[in-house]
Amino acid sequence: MQLFFHANLNDKFFELPEDESKHCIRVLRKKINDQITIIDGKGNKALCEIIDNNAKKCKLEIIEIIHFENNHKQGIHLAVAPTKNFDRMDWMIEKCTEIGISEITFIETENSERNKINIERCEKILVQAIKQSKQYWLPKINNIISYHGFIDNLKAEDYNCLLAWCMEEKISINSVFNENKPTLVIIGPEGDFTENEVKIALQKNFKPITLGNNILRTETAAIYTCSVLNYLYS
Repeated sequence: MQLFFHANLNDKFFELPEDESKHCIRVLRKKINDQITIIDGKGNKALCEIIDNNAKKCKLEIIEIIHFENNHKQGIHLAVAPTKNFDRMDWMIEKCTEIGISEITFIETENSERNKINIERCEKILVQAIKQSKQYWLPKINNIISYHGFIDNLKAEDYNCLLAWCMEEKISINSVFNENKPTLVIIGPEGDFTENEVKIALQKNFKPITLGNNILRTETAAIYTCSVLNYLYS
C-alpha cells in the first residue's frame, strides 16, 4: 500500500503538496477516479479519490477516514548530540523512526561538533520514514537546545531518565527499565559527556547505562537504544 502525506485532513476536498502530487501523478501515473491513501501523522488514514490529476496540485476528495491509536503508548524520547557529519544524523532519524520513537531533541553539549540543524530537512525525513514503515503517527522533532537548557527545563519525574555514558561499570538498559513510564535517553557526542554534564544528569535522577562492551558511534548508539526499548515495551 502506497501512502501519501498531508498534514491536514479536516476538509473533504484538498490538494496534495507539490512533491507528493508529482510522485502520485508523474511517477505512479495515477488518474482521475483512482483511489489513494493519505496519512496526516496524527493517527488518521484517509481513503481518497483523485478528482483532478494536476501534477503540481493533485486534488482529492476524502471517501473515508480511519483513526489509529498511537502504538507507542509509553513513548521513547531521544535526546542526542548531532554529529559533525549530519548525513549520519539523517540516517539515524530515518531508522529510529522506522523502529518506533515518539520524540527527538537535538542537544548541544560541551564536546559537541555541531550547534545548528536544518529542522525542515529533518521533518521531511520523518515523513518519508513513517510512510515507508506504514505508521500513522509522526514523531515530534525539536530544534537544537543547549544541554544545560534541556536539563533545566526537563520534568524528570515524567520519564524514566537514562544517560548513555561510557563508564566502566556495566549497567544494562533492561536492568533499569520501567515499563510504566515513557523513557527519555540522552546520548552524547563522540567525545562523550564531560564530568560536569554527567554530574548534572545524576542530580536530576538520570540512571547511567552502558550499551555493551563496544564503543558505538553516536547514531549507532541511538538506533541500538531505540531497538532495545521498543523490544522491552512490546
